[in-house]
Amino acid sequence: MKTRILATLIILLSAVSFGFSQPKEGSPQPPSLKDRIGMIEERICKPLNLDKQQTEKVSSAFNEFFKGMENLVDKSTIHPMRPERSKIEILEKIRDERVRLVIPAALFPKYLELELAGRPKGPGDSGHGPNI
Repeated sequence: MKTRILATLIILLSAVSFGFSQPKEGSPQPPSLKDRIGMIEERICKPLNLDKQQTEKVSSAFNEFFKGMENLVDKSTIHPMRPERSKIEILEKIRDERVRLVIPAALFPKYLELELAGRPKGPGDSGHGPNI
C-alpha cells in the first residue's frame, strides 16, 4: 500500500514539474526596431558623446542594418535560421563605413569596441569577434 502511494506521489510530482517546464505561449520575440535603435543610442551614442546630428546618422545606419538583417531571414520556414555569416559581414561593413563618415576618427576604435560589446550573444558565441 505504501509503495502505491509513494509511486502515485512521484508520478504526480513529475507530471506537475513537467507541466511547469513547458514554454509559455509563443516564443520570445526580439526587441522591436524602435527598441533596438533606442539601445544603440543608449549603448553607443551616449558613451561616445555624439551630438544630435551624429546620433541621428548613426541611428539611421543601424536602422538600415537591422532592416537588411530582417530581409536576409527566411520567414517562410517554421524556425527561421540565422543568415549566412558572409552576408551579415557585408551589412556590417556598410553600416560601419556609414558610421565612420559621421564620427571623429579618434572615436572609431571605441565605437567598434562598444558595438562588439552590445551584440547579442548566441550559442557558441564568446563575443570576441567573428568566428573563423
